[in-house]
Amino acid sequence: MKKETHNNSYERKPTVQELLDDKSGRYTHLKVILNRKDNRSLGLGQEYLVVNIIGFGVYQLNDIDYSDGSILMTLTNISNGNIAQLSLDVNDEHPEHFLICWDDIKQMVYAGSTCNVIDDDLLEFEF
Repeated sequence: MKKETHNNSYERKPTVQELLDDKSGRYTHLKVILNRKDNRSLGLGQEYLVVNIIGFGVYQLNDIDYSDGSILMTLTNISNGNIAQLSLDVNDEHPEHFLICWDDIKQMVYAGSTCNVIDDDLLEFEF
């Protein structure tokens, strides 16, 4: 016998964090906010390198919300202060945008620039 399911319009919709923490694996493609720490926090107020097919830039994540099958993000461009809004369809398995933690990038660049430097070379000047 087939069990009937009823959609309850009063059923609570999941939050963005619940979608990201989903254990079924259905929403693993939504992990578009990347950082080196194993931290699943959404990073509101943090700076991210936002990358898409058009280009990239450094933005601050101001707000993130989930509504009608889309994740809505509000970001501020760090260089000019312009506001940008991104919408990600939760069912699209090929996201158009990725956010990479800007602090992680700065740490990697700093580590890469200091690990191969010989201190004696810094003291030699040629005039």
